[in-house]
Amino acid sequence: MSRIDRSWQKFQNLRMNAKTGISKGVRKAEDATIGHARRFILDRWDNVYEARRNIGIWLSGVGLLIFIMVAHFIFLRSGYTDIAPIRGGTYAEGMVGDISTLNPIYATTASEIAASRLMFSSLFRYDDTGSLSGDLATGYNVDKTGKIYTVSLHQRALWHDNTPVTVDDVIFTLNIIKRSSSGAPNSEGWRNIEFKKVDNTKIEFKLPSAYTPFPNTLTFSILPKHILERVPIHSLREDRFSNSPIGSGPFKFSLLQRTKEANKHTVLHMIRNSRYYKGASKVERFQLHTYSDNESLVAALKSQSINAAADVTSDSFGKLTHDPRFNGYAPTINAGVYAILNTDSEILKDASVRSALRYGLDIKRIKKDIGYNPLSADLPILDSQIASLKNIKISQYNQDKANDILEKAGWKRDVSGVRTKNNEKLILRIALKKDNEYEKVAKNIADQWRLLGIESQISITDTSDPTQNFASLVLQPRDYDVLIYNLSVGADPDVYAYWHSSQAVARGLNLSNYKDGISDDALSSGRSRPKDSLREAKYRNFVNRWIQQVPAIGLYRPAALYVSLKGVQAVNSDMRFILSTDRYFDVQNWTVRTNSVYKTP
Repeated sequence: MSRIDRSWQKFQNLRMNAKTGISKGVRKAEDATIGHARRFILDRWDNVYEARRNIGIWLSGVGLLIFIMVAHFIFLRSGYTDIAPIRGGTYAEGMVGDISTLNPIYATTASEIAASRLMFSSLFRYDDTGSLSGDLATGYNVDKTGKIYTVSLHQRALWHDNTPVTVDDVIFTLNIIKRSSSGAPNSEGWRNIEFKKVDNTKIEFKLPSAYTPFPNTLTFSILPKHILERVPIHSLREDRFSNSPIGSGPFKFSLLQRTKEANKHTVLHMIRNSRYYKGASKVERFQLHTYSDNESLVAALKSQSINAAADVTSDSFGKLTHDPRFNGYAPTINAGVYAILNTDSEILKDASVRSALRYGLDIKRIKKDIGYNPLSADLPILDSQIASLKNIKISQYNQDKANDILEKAGWKRDVSGVRTKNNEKLILRIALKKDNEYEKVAKNIADQWRLLGIESQISITDTSDPTQNFASLVLQPRDYDVLIYNLSVGADPDVYAYWHSSQAVARGLNLSNYKDGISDDALSSGRSRPKDSLREAKYRNFVNRWIQQVPAIGLYRPAALYVSLKGVQAVNSDMRFILSTDRYFDVQNWTVRTNSVYKTP
């Protein structure tokens, strides 16, 4: 038996004392323990107290050494690591507008168009410079007549159910759009265009006449023939496809979630398309949140229910960008906000009065009040589209000259300071949609014209009210003298729809009722010419005539105001869009997460 075993047996055989319950041996061991504690701890505590200074110095030194080591590690680590975006996560973007359909050919609201850009492909798209770029299409050729276009397609594109995207899908989609019974918004524009399949990778378009901007019309979303070919065309809008579509874009439909909240909050859930022909997106999921008003959108961003907010108002943009949690971006859109002058108005029939109105407006003051410092839009065509337009000079603000022109035109100030002619006061009716930015612009214009002796009556239409239809109540009857309106110029300088006399009809877009033979000839010739010096010359002639006739006053170019949480990588201010939803051009590269990563040598 070992020594340990004998000791344990001895302990087990200890006999308990009846009075104390503890054997004498155990009591002896306890007394020895207490004695050692008193001798080596309690009796020496005074020595510790006396050495406290040395102990404190020693502990401080150890702490300082640890701090130096940690700081040294962090410093060295920063030399070979960096904070960078990483894959994964959910991108939750919010915007104002409703989603009533997910079928892209019926998309009309900004939210519906955004959904179509995320889930569907088109032949061409606009990139972040505002230039046309191939999507499903790899390129196109045009014949010498300018009437026949041949477009080539990718061969690697797949629908979300892994069925190949083919030329047959493009033909199928165009046949739906072309038929008026489909109810597609742009069916009229395709009525006289023929198209046919050349082979499995090419489609041919034949136009009735040469039309240089034609490739810009090939940005419509493509529908899957194998899913919808058996659906009657009159039932297409109501088909279940409109609520659970199959596309070929960077994200796949997952769920459309509608809430019963007062702000009509809707969430479209999408997941990454790992087989996307341009590369799988870096984020795993994309959520598109829609709200009924800007206030609800901003509240969601502040509570971080969403990562980013698109198309916020200029007021909200200014406030949010002063919050250190957010980054704000203002990419310019190929459009212009104009004060459109109704040339059929009794007062504004006189071109000299229209000229005085332009001289009497300080555009810089208007732009300053908006808040995000927009670019100018002096002309009906952007100088970024035709470089030679930069040499064209337009009349600058000159209040004295404006007053002089009005005096010569017979408009004299009365005792109240308001100008009159033949007992008629110079009063202009300014119309606009309800919009905080446009309301600022209208008030600013009215204040400046008041200094010229001109009174203004501002009429605001609330388009969120179903009883107030801006198109039928204001635009079609041309019920205004001055209209504050945004004209989308697009990627091509063809502005025929806005200024040709044939479009000065109720449903036309010539909202100034501008009629001028010289301008008509230049606009008609410009859209049929190839992209050459003669085409530029035609448009320069039109612009010079437009400046002389003053059918509108260019105010500024609007921006796609975008706010996101810090760390989110998506939109930036250097981009230029045709439409705000063109921001999804490279959505597969967007990120919401960051982490420390090693630097590449």
